[in-house]
Amino acid sequence: MAMAETSGRVGRDRAAQATQRRILGVVERLLAQGGAEAVSIREVCLRAGVTAPTVYHHFGDKQSLVDRVIDECFLEFDRSFLRRRMPADPVEALRAGFDRYVAYGIEHPSHYRVIFQHRAARPTAAGVGSYEKLRAAVARIAAVGRLRTTVDEGAFVFWSTAHGITSLLINGFQPPGESAALVRDALIDRLTLPASGKKKTQTSEVTHAARK
Repeated sequence: MAMAETSGRVGRDRAAQATQRRILGVVERLLAQGGAEAVSIREVCLRAGVTAPTVYHHFGDKQSLVDRVIDECFLEFDRSFLRRRMPADPVEALRAGFDRYVAYGIEHPSHYRVIFQHRAARPTAAGVGSYEKLRAAVARIAAVGRLRTTVDEGAFVFWSTAHGITSLLINGFQPPGESAALVRDALIDRLTLPASGKKKTQTSEVTHAARK
């Protein structure tokens, strides 16, 4: 009897998880298409094949559901920066970070649109955490005396520049190629002071991907 009860509970848990994934997938697509304004409980229920009480049971209100999707996308975005070892030099680490930012947007345009191309009603925990990681990377450059501006200004300029080129690329205004590397190097040169004996990197992950 106990085994049957355990099996039944496992089956219910798996069904619940599948329902949650289906709902989250629908919300992600709606967010990518039109931001939070495009998400309604009615539309989510229609596309996911569930009832409103099911959505509220799993996620609470609409804002909590939207926040959950945005946070999951931010966490996946941050994980992409951990899949390769970053350079020890903080400036070169920022340069590599620019490449990975752009590459992630090109490889995952739907996720990118969810987290960056539609203004959220409020910052989410993972979104704030992600930006703090960027700020910490810029702070490491300041700590070795190679940042030309303040940490806050440097982090914002880095993000706005990376976001701008990524948005243009994923929306088809320019095919991936040398443009991202040119923008990256102009940004790094303006933000940072050179270290003696260092050579600038002239290619990027995005450039390499475009050549394959």
